[in-house]
Amino acid sequence: MGDYKSENWASQSERGTRLGILISAKIYRLFGRRVSMILLSPVVFFFYLSGVQQRRASRAYLNRAYEQGLMAKKPSFLTGFLHFMAFAGSMLDKLASWTGEINNTHVAGVDDGEFDAAKNTGRGALVLTGHLGNPELIRAVATVNKRFSVTVLMHTKNAEQFNSVINQFSKHSTVRLVQVDDIDISVAMQLSSRVDEGEWIVMAADRPPPHGTAKNSTVDVDFLGGKAPFPIGPYILGAALKCPVYFLSCIRTNQQPSFSIMFRHFADPVFLPRKDRSQALQAYAQQYAELLKEALAMAPKQWFNFYDFWGDFSGQTKETSSDSSHSSAADSDSVLN
Repeated sequence: MGDYKSENWASQSERGTRLGILISAKIYRLFGRRVSMILLSPVVFFFYLSGVQQRRASRAYLNRAYEQGLMAKKPSFLTGFLHFMAFAGSMLDKLASWTGEINNTHVAGVDDGEFDAAKNTGRGALVLTGHLGNPELIRAVATVNKRFSVTVLMHTKNAEQFNSVINQFSKHSTVRLVQVDDIDISVAMQLSSRVDEGEWIVMAADRPPPHGTAKNSTVDVDFLGGKAPFPIGPYILGAALKCPVYFLSCIRTNQQPSFSIMFRHFADPVFLPRKDRSQALQAYAQQYAELLKEALAMAPKQWFNFYDFWGDFSGQTKETSSDSSHSSAADSDSVLN
């Protein structure tokens, strides 16, 4: 098991205040996505210049993506800025999904194969996603006909703020955001009850929990040419819930429909044998990392982990700690922290 110091992302300040989220939502509704992106570009550029740690983490990831053949051209200064702009665009898409402006007609894959079958079974499920593209959009689309409710697990304190905005713009939303610092027995029991009622539990599986030093909460697996720490919590929860587990990503495309989903069966259920528990957790985390890489190949600039994911700069943390006050727009992060 890994012993991973997760301050790299958890200690970064969050700027996703309710007021900021609300203002962004109103700008989007007044001017639409294209004009909003133009208005946001100088703000994003400021954060790109001032967010030294985030810019460096972006470049480290983009370089790995290029070396693994996920990108055709070697990343440049402009590529990094476009990475940040893609994040800003995902925030607007998030708001649009919650206000009901994005529906099934905007998403390719909603009625295809396994995703459609999973929606219609009536069974609860655990859905593993990540900080890739905009999985929030799928939650809105999946609940258009109120077939089931969705509970989203968050590690950040933004849950209440986002819930407030969701309720203001979408009174009938069946999406609930729940902040959890850790998944203990009481949390698992609550989630089990929701799964029994047919809910989907959605959580990111590409970021360690925010515990400072999260001892034995991660395993190191192969990802984009190096070892990286991935959390084991999702698989422990999956084993406890005894329900189907799926992998899901949703990316913005440059064509119509505007979005595309990747939905894969992961396990049913997750099984952790007592004797080989560590090996099983390692295998599940590696399975997730391989699915994540497959999804990244479709949109490498849409992965939004703006921190030292591989620990490449761990020896320089103290020297650059002052830069965290200049946290980029990415620090508000996705609701799936």
